Amino acid sequence: MENEKFHDVKKLEKDTVFQHFLQICQIPRKTYHEKEISDYLFSWAKQKKMEVHQDEHWNLLIRKPASEGYEKKQSIILQAHMDMVCEKSPEAQHDFLKDPICPQLDGDFISTGNRTTLGADDGIGMALAMAILTEESVKHPPVDVIFTTAEEEDMSGALAIDSSWFHTNRVINLDNSVDDEIIGGSSGGKGVEMKLPVETILKPKGSHGYRITISGLTGGHSGEDIHKGLASANVLLGRLLSYMREKFSFYISEIQGGNFRLALAREASVVCTISSEDFPILQRSVAEFGHRMKEIYQDTEKQIQIEIMEVPTETEVFSTEFSEKLIDTILLSPHGISEMFGGLGVVESSCNLGEIYRKEDSIFLVTEIRATFEENREYIYEKIKILAKNMGGTVREFALYPSWIYQSHSKLQETAKKVYQELFQSSIKISVVHAGLECGCFSPKIKNMDAISIGPNTWNLHSPHEKVSVSSTHKIYQFLIRLLEELD
Repeated sequence: MENEKFHDVKKLEKDTVFQHFLQICQIPRKTYHEKEISDYLFSWAKQKKMEVHQDEHWNLLIRKPASEGYEKKQSIILQAHMDMVCEKSPEAQHDFLKDPICPQLDGDFISTGNRTTLGADDGIGMALAMAILTEESVKHPPVDVIFTTAEEEDMSGALAIDSSWFHTNRVINLDNSVDDEIIGGSSGGKGVEMKLPVETILKPKGSHGYRITISGLTGGHSGEDIHKGLASANVLLGRLLSYMREKFSFYISEIQGGNFRLALAREASVVCTISSEDFPILQRSVAEFGHRMKEIYQDTEKQIQIEIMEVPTETEVFSTEFSEKLIDTILLSPHGISEMFGGLGVVESSCNLGEIYRKEDSIFLVTEIRATFEENREYIYEKIKILAKNMGGTVREFALYPSWIYQSHSKLQETAKKVYQELFQSSIKISVVHAGLECGCFSPKIKNMDAISIGPNTWNLHSPHEKVSVSSTHKIYQFLIRLLEELD
C-alpha cells in the first residue's frame, strides 16, 4: 500500500508547483545544513538565466524582471525559508542529513505516512515562489524571491540579510498554513536553556531499574498548536514522577524528553531504580496516572501510552535530593499559554518545555518563549531565571528573534482581500499568528514595510503527521498569481 501511494505522488510531477516541491523533497535541508539546497537553487536559477545572489549564510536572492506592461509598477518580494524541522516516528529509519523525504499521495493530501516531517513547512512556499519565477504567462511587477536559512532554529539567515537586497517595501511571505486567512503579524521569541548540575550516589544494592516511557502523543508546532489542548510528554513526565513519589521511594538514573524546543514533546522517558517489593506499587501508580491522563486528554490525545520495561541500570543514580529538585523543576517550569490578545482572541505569549536531557554531568531543560510584546517575553524569562536560581542552576538565552507588529492600515492587505473575494466569492480573514515569521526580521531593514503572509492548508507542522492539501495549494497559487497581477 505504501509503494502504491509513493507512486501516486508521481502523478504530480507535471504540476506547476508540485514538480518543484517533489524535487525539493529529494534534497536534505536540516537547519544549519542548507548548503546543498541553496547550491541547487543557485544553479537552477543560473540555468534559467535569472539574476541570483547567494550570501555567506546560504540565503538566496533571485530576481525576475517585470512582465510586459508592468515595468513601472513597484516590485514585490516573495519570501520562504529553505530549512525544515526534522522529526520522525520511533520506528522510522531516516537520516535527515542524507536521506530524501519520501512523500505519499492519499486523496487530496501529501504526507510521509506518519514516518517523518514532510517539509511542506516551508517547502511548499519555496515551490510556489519557484513556480512564479518560471511561469511565463503570469503578469507581474518586478519580483524578488528571497529564500532564507535557519528559520526553524534562530532565524539567523533572515537576520543576516544585507539591507541592499531589499528593493521594495512590499513583502509576501509564503509560510502560512491556512488558506482562508492573511497573516498580518507574528510573535517574537527566544530559546532558554536551564542547566542543573547532577548529584549522584551509588545505586542501592538489590534494586532494579525500570524504564517508564510516555509516547503516542500528537506533538506539533510549539506556537501554532499551543492552544489546542494537546499534551506535552515532558509535562506529563513531571506530573507522573510527582504522583509516584507520593506512593513510594525511587531513584532516577536517566531522563530524556522531546527532541526540539519548537515542537511539542511527543515522547519522554525516565529510568527509575526501586526495590523489588515496590514494583507492584510502581505498576499500579503508572496505571492510575495513565488512566487519569486518558480521561483528561480524551478528545485530543487518543493514543497516549505509558509503558514499563525492566532495564539494566548504571552503578550510580541521582541522589534523593537532586531527584526531588529535578521533579520540582519540571513541575514549575513555565509551559503553555501565558497571555491572550483579548480583542483578537489569539495567543499573545506562551512557552514550550520542548527538551529535557542529560549531557555529561548536567541536566538541561530547554524552553521556547514566544511573545508579541518584549515585556511579556522577558516576564516569562524572569520566571525561569528565578526557578533556576532557587534550584541551584543556571540559564542562558539564545536564538532571539523579533516580532512582526500588526499594522491595521495595509495596502497589501486591502488588495489581497479584494482579490480573494473576487476569486472565491468569500471573504478572507486577517490574523495575527502565534509563531515566528521572518517578516519580523525584515521590518527594521525595510522602511514602512507592508507585508502579508499566505499559504495553503497544512496540518501537524513539526511532527511526523505533517500533511498538505493539494487542492489548497492550487487555490493559493491561483490567488498569488491574481494578486501579483492586481498590485498597484
